[in-house]
Amino acid sequence: MDGRLIHRRRTSMRRERREPADGTPLDLNPRSVYEVVTRQMLDGLSQDVQAVRGRVDALFFLVIGSILLDLLLRLVGR
Repeated sequence: MDGRLIHRRRTSMRRERREPADGTPLDLNPRSVYEVVTRQMLDGLSQDVQAVRGRVDALFFLVIGSILLDLLLRLVGR
């Protein structure tokens, strides 16, 4: 491959990842109390969403299982 093409691809990939041009990783450490509190709230919200998702998945499988059981009982009961 051409060196210019490789350079262009690397540059576009850096832009997509939003990595600084010098190659250093982004600093994700909180810089203020507000960021710490916001991050904690976001983590709590994420856990709540995961719990709700688990309950919805369980309810979905319960309904599907009930439908399949009903169909099976109707077929066997004839």
